[in-house]
Amino acid sequence: MQAIRKHKFVHILDDPGSADLSAYVDFAAIKHSAMEASDDISVHGPMTQSQLLGSLGINFRVEALMQNCDEKQAESLRTGYWRLVGDGEAPFWEGPDDQTPIGMGSRYLAMAIVNKKQGSPVPF
Repeated sequence: MQAIRKHKFVHILDDPGSADLSAYVDFAAIKHSAMEASDDISVHGPMTQSQLLGSLGINFRVEALMQNCDEKQAESLRTGYWRLVGDGEAPFWEGPDDQTPIGMGSRYLAMAIVNKKQGSPVPF
């Protein structure tokens, strides 16, 4: 398990609630365990955060927001978008090197475990 605050790793118990928590997950083991637990279970994924957010329409949302914003807001949207769906350092960044947005689009994964009666959840 790890905690990240303002794009830096911090101790997971340092000021609880002020950092994002994540963990390295064995998705194959979780999928196997879920499917072994019940015949009524359906497992979807994993898929990358970029695929998940893309399927949910992040591109359309950012495009719509860019229609009505000033340049400072547009830069904030581009930077935030890259952090969520990009991979590696942002190619468009013109600010200080130590603040270059690093994309998490392929670093984080999502999986859904549902009852088969529910069908496939969006966006899987």
